[in-house]
Amino acid sequence: MKPKERKIRFEALAEHGCVICMRPAEIHHLIGYKYSSLSKKADDSNTIPLCVEHHRGGQGIHHMGMRVWEEVYGTQEQLLNKVNKTCFI
Repeated sequence: MKPKERKIRFEALAEHGCVICMRPAEIHHLIGYKYSSLSKKADDSNTIPLCVEHHRGGQGIHHMGMRVWEEVYGTQEQLLNKVNKTCFI
């Protein structure tokens, strides 16, 4: 993704708010073997907006772990599709 495209995407995601609770958001790069390999960050197109709590707080994917978090909130792919339809179509 080109820097200008990245900036546009990230601004739109931040403006959207957390995909779960709509609070102000930071950018989450999807995790898991499907999106990244060898500890590399996922491509910037595989990003969703998450508030601090749902990103790295007590209810966050980085705290709860991907499997448990996805059982509670839905898969990252479902949330990615949802936010892409809302922000970019």
